[in-house]
Amino acid sequence: MPLMKLKHLLVPQDGAFFELMQKQAEIAHVASQALSEILGGNCQDTHKKSKEIRDLEHQGDQLMRELYTALNKTFIVPIDHSEIATLASALDDILDLIDQVSTLLDVYEVSIPSPAMKHLSELLVDQTNELKNAVIAINHLKTYGKVIHHCTKIKQLENKADEIHIQAIGVLFKKNEAIEVIKQKEILDCLESATDKVDKASQHISDIVMKHS
Repeated sequence: MPLMKLKHLLVPQDGAFFELMQKQAEIAHVASQALSEILGGNCQDTHKKSKEIRDLEHQGDQLMRELYTALNKTFIVPIDHSEIATLASALDDILDLIDQVSTLLDVYEVSIPSPAMKHLSELLVDQTNELKNAVIAINHLKTYGKVIHHCTKIKQLENKADEIHIQAIGVLFKKNEAIEVIKQKEILDCLESATDKVDKASQHISDIVMKHS
């Protein structure tokens, strides 16, 4: 199916669905950058940065409400409502997890993040950048062929995140401070889950492209 026909099917005439999902991906990337600043030790005011992430999460919630409102008013064939809702939900999950990590860092008063946390947050930034580009690429003929490239890169980054997470947990459980182990494990698990969610969103994008190409 030609790109323009796919675009017409995926996006109503006002471009609502595509624009909303693109905004979701962009916000997730900005939030991941803010989180990486906190975990990288480059943030002078962690509490303020956490609030910025929470505000971005609220923007994401608003985008979801707008998208579902648009879905309820629009009939799309042959791409059904569930495909769009599934992708949008996956994008929203990424932002929710980034906000969760930020909240845990604030609540647990983690002053010195571990190297693994820093590395995972950097991978998440790279992932969300690829995801943002994948969403954008669907809408442009010249970049359409790059969708799978972006999704493949996301999977590679997710595999790296899995390795770092496993190694970090192994090192963590050699420590004797039970409370610190619990705190760090929860943060590491949330970071790894966020990378999984980015990969899941990219899979949905790949599925849509493969199904309608």
